[in-house]
Amino acid sequence: MQKMPSLFKTANENKMKQVRFNAKIYLLGLFLLAVSIQIFAQRDIIYKTDSTQVRCRILKATTDKYEYAFVDSTNKIFKTRILKSLVDSVNYNFYDSNLVQSKMFTKKTKPVTEEVIPVQKNWKFTLGIGLNVESIIEFNNPFGSDKKSLSGTCSIDAGVNYSKDGSRFAMTNEVHYIFGLQKPGFTSTDHLQRVTDDFNFLQDLSLAIGKTKKWNFNVIAKASTSFFTIYDGEYFKDYTTLGKSKAFLSPYDVTISPGIKWQPNKYLRISLSPYSFNLYGVKNQQISAKGIFITDLDASGNYKRNLFKRLGAEVNIWYDRQIRKWLNVQYRLGVSSSYFEKIAKNGLMDGLFITRVKLVKDLYLTHRATLKGDFAMSPFKPYYNQSILLSYSKTF
Repeated sequence: MQKMPSLFKTANENKMKQVRFNAKIYLLGLFLLAVSIQIFAQRDIIYKTDSTQVRCRILKATTDKYEYAFVDSTNKIFKTRILKSLVDSVNYNFYDSNLVQSKMFTKKTKPVTEEVIPVQKNWKFTLGIGLNVESIIEFNNPFGSDKKSLSGTCSIDAGVNYSKDGSRFAMTNEVHYIFGLQKPGFTSTDHLQRVTDDFNFLQDLSLAIGKTKKWNFNVIAKASTSFFTIYDGEYFKDYTTLGKSKAFLSPYDVTISPGIKWQPNKYLRISLSPYSFNLYGVKNQQISAKGIFITDLDASGNYKRNLFKRLGAEVNIWYDRQIRKWLNVQYRLGVSSSYFEKIAKNGLMDGLFITRVKLVKDLYLTHRATLKGDFAMSPFKPYYNQSILLSYSKTF
């Protein structure tokens, strides 16, 4: 009977050890649960440059890459990294709920190659220069007169763009210039003539409304003029003694279109302007006095030097994309009218379409086309002009 207390004491000690062991297991489970919740939460989102999105938990961010965890459709956790050069933007705590399943987890993200890539620059400069020379020489043509001509076309396309990760402001500035001339023959009386001389400036200033930057307040400015002084007959000298017919800022055409821009991805931009206005003028007095471009008269009976027009609604569609490593496009199309519902009836259309096919390194074969038309014309016959040039293009 004296051994009974020792037996009770041993049982109590074993029971206390079991309680302490269960408590440790419980605390360890809580810790693992907290860690798993942190990974499973997936409240962050990564917007990639290829227009896809990844819902994930961003674990670490360095100067050149993000490290994150995500869950696939079978609830398996994967951990990977992505270079910042492949990321357009990120949003922390974008989702309010801690959902695990999502249609974005159907594919496993492949880890990227480990390499050092410089931090993406906020400013981006592009420059493209194209040249095309053509000569036609015919002798003893049995179906008509012989032909002898020499022509050339030169184009310059430059851009200065600004965007910063985390900033709502973005800016696009572009200059497009094409110049063409020809010599109809090889005699002294065959003078050089202008074929085309178009200088265009495009600007898009935008301020994002939400986190995704799909909706923006923006202002689009477009301006066009000629660069060289041209005389009657499209000559570069006054051979006809009839004076100048075109010069720099004579005429000039400026259109301002404030509105809202919808940008579903980094390639497509659609701007809607409920109101736009246009300033058209002729700076050179000699050209203005001929009444070639402006036929309205002022109070003194002279031709006006400038006109202010309210254009009403305008739609601008801009599309930029590198479809393949050897193919990229740059398309601009604008249509303006007094009201949206009348755009297809009396709208004015203006488009620029540039397609580049890479040959070697920075050398491209460039197709350049302009399209202008008035929907009020019956039948509708838009003006179309194209050039194919060998060009050098570089991004800085």
